[in-house]
Amino acid sequence: MLNVNRKTLDKALAAVMLASVLITSTACNKGSQYTLNKIKLTETERTWKCPEDKYAELLGSYEGAECPGAMVVATDEDIVYLYCENALEKDGKTLVSQDTVFDIASCSKTFTAVCVLQLAEKGQLNLYDTIDKYFPEYENGKMITVLDLLHMRSGIPDYMNNPDPFWGVEGADVVNKLLSDILNDRVSDEEFLNALYKAPLLTEPGTKYSYSNTNYRLLAFIIEHVTGMSYSDYVERNIFDKCGMKKTTSMESGDMTYVPVNFDDLVHYGFTDENGYPVCPGNSRGDGGIHSCLTDMVAFDRALFGGKLLSADSMNILLTDEDGYCCGLSKTKTGYTHNGSSLTCSAENKITESEEYGHVYVIKLYHDSNEPADDFADIDPAAGTAFAKGTYKDGVYSNACAELTMNVPEEYIAFGASELDWVRLDALAYCVDDEDRQYESARIYDVFLYDGNGSGSVIEVTYLNTDIAFPDENNVTEEFYLDDYEARLIDRNEADDEGGPLERRDTGSVILGGNEYMRTTVARGSGDSFNQYFYVRKIDDNLFCMIMISDLSGNPPEYYEGMFK
Repeated sequence: MLNVNRKTLDKALAAVMLASVLITSTACNKGSQYTLNKIKLTETERTWKCPEDKYAELLGSYEGAECPGAMVVATDEDIVYLYCENALEKDGKTLVSQDTVFDIASCSKTFTAVCVLQLAEKGQLNLYDTIDKYFPEYENGKMITVLDLLHMRSGIPDYMNNPDPFWGVEGADVVNKLLSDILNDRVSDEEFLNALYKAPLLTEPGTKYSYSNTNYRLLAFIIEHVTGMSYSDYVERNIFDKCGMKKTTSMESGDMTYVPVNFDDLVHYGFTDENGYPVCPGNSRGDGGIHSCLTDMVAFDRALFGGKLLSADSMNILLTDEDGYCCGLSKTKTGYTHNGSSLTCSAENKITESEEYGHVYVIKLYHDSNEPADDFADIDPAAGTAFAKGTYKDGVYSNACAELTMNVPEEYIAFGASELDWVRLDALAYCVDDEDRQYESARIYDVFLYDGNGSGSVIEVTYLNTDIAFPDENNVTEEFYLDDYEARLIDRNEADDEGGPLERRDTGSVILGGNEYMRTTVARGSGDSFNQYFYVRKIDDNLFCMIMISDLSGNPPEYYEGMFK
């Protein structure tokens, strides 16, 4: 639900990458014998590795990598690694392959950004124009530029991930009904814009990054206003056709060939069709709605970074990081990336730059498990404990059984009861085995708060029934609990190469609200831009309280500790 990005702007690296963009040509791969259309996987062999010795080191980083779908590692010249799961497409006959079509969701934003910059090159729009030019009834539009939309610095609430302020609604049932209407194309453009005109700004335009799908939806409207074409027709003519993306579509239904799994709850809430596929082609244009496959995504990345879609000046704008976000891409230590999720499938598109290989493209398209963890989802984690649910009202969280009170800054937004249920189910779905599911089924989610200003910082208070989580342990201590939890956390993140490996730091104790908690920090090995602070206290023989804080604002633990009285 939250899209977290690290601010790692490095002007020199950006300049080097841009120079490589200008000298690298996608034409060089025409003569390669290692192309996706030449690779044929069989039912018994679901991976392919490039035999060239020059890729041995690169293969070492990805060999054996899998996902519940398809992934590829490619350079500007060759395919280096391909994996496709041993499963069938929706026709029940065709094996999943590099040509299986998935919803790339928010990875669509890169395409929208390219379209906007193409129009700027042609003089059809000015990036520094305020958007009241296109939405004259929008009073706040006088303060927001097209470039602010591209960089997620408009301050406009996210119409999907933060619907309450955008639509002016509240209450879990109301919000779920609204999201169902959006996801089933029952919300018109006029209704969307009327909500926009009334929605408050969360931050002053141009001052702070805040990820919001609304920005890219508005960019699609601007593309349509400027060109007189539908967004779909423009992106097809000016990107898909130019890149030879034969299976890629925008705002279409019925063309995806992957098979969704475990989607009954999504159907129940009206979030997908009866087969688990997203059904909102009209209401996600610009911020999502593009369906593609590995073959076409490789072609797009190569064309973009090979200088075939934008001029050098426009590429410089596209790749410039403004407070955590470029234009439809996020900056990483070694390149750029964007992820996407559309309820039953996800996409990852990573571009890195190396001296030895030039551009390296790592693309994953896969179905989400959405596993309800059948034998564990219905377990009552509070059974046999002294747990009593806490309250959250007017910025104050309080739980009597834990003797805990927290005064929360006004920018933080709390999940409702139904959203907390989804958090728990999502946690269970990410478990790797029954032992993990047993552990997660013992966790009670009491409050989940996220920074409404878009920093990505999160505060959670959960409780753990140790009789369920550790059935073979007679005396669970705070130290044992933290050691076990952090081992699980690090194992789950060991494949994440965006910010470096996770490591534990600074373990000690701290007094919160008159009670002693064991505190530890888990940080990225590459720096301090992403820290997680954990506080644990044993309430009674089988109940623990854990406060988990994910910080992306650079705040020290003392900042959060000051909230507890």
